[in-house]
Amino acid sequence: MDEHNSRNSEAGYIKSASAAPSMRRLEEHLVEQGAKQQCGKFEVRCHAGNSGHLEVASDSVSVRIGQRIRKEGKEELWSSLLVECKEQDDGSLAVEVVVFHPDWEEPVRIASLQSRPCDVSPAKAGLRCDLEHKQV
Repeated sequence: MDEHNSRNSEAGYIKSASAAPSMRRLEEHLVEQGAKQQCGKFEVRCHAGNSGHLEVASDSVSVRIGQRIRKEGKEELWSSLLVECKEQDDGSLAVEVVVFHPDWEEPVRIASLQSRPCDVSPAKAGLRCDLEHKQV
């Protein structure tokens, strides 16, 4: 998604009535397997401090995180991390983590996680993890 489309798709903050959602223990966030399958292929839980939080399930996800930097004497918001989640042509589910740096010519994929939730073979690992860094 390009910068223009990213800005157009912003819908604002989604707030929860619960206090301090990021202070809850991770175990409290677990969702039963049946609920996950009915709601989507991926689950997102985003806690943005005092601005609120978002918890959704979807068939695809793209999250871009920016942070303030100083570049050439000027402060700017730099998109430094991208997480993309989508179903591949073979039916597997992939999560790609990409890092951006102002001094690099190309972004670097630092992680790729793949699962095959429909594969019932007990001999295969449920989640495959590739941590080899690759330019994208």
